[in-house]
Amino acid sequence: MELVKITNDLFDVAWRLKAIRESYVVYYNVQLHRYEVHDSAQYGNTLAFVVPYGNLDCRTVDYALKTRVQNANEIFDGIERANARQDKLNCDAAVCQAAQQFM
Repeated sequence: MELVKITNDLFDVAWRLKAIRESYVVYYNVQLHRYEVHDSAQYGNTLAFVVPYGNLDCRTVDYALKTRVQNANEIFDGIERANARQDKLNCDAAVCQAAQQFM
């Protein structure tokens, strides 16, 4: 796997990520054609996250802030709320389908 370290970029994303966590390092994965953020403080696999966008821009910094460990409870709560909404929709659909069968 060939990784190219990104130290300077148009929007200073690599530098701005260091402000979030000093151990963040940005690489471009040549084989997979994607940007990756690695955490040099992690042992073993240093991959922190794959940049979900094709370019490095402010969305990458926002994504890094949003996915921080400190925000885990908020993220999990959001997942739980989304699951509850989907469960209600599934239940409502099942009730409607059952009612139609008896009509």
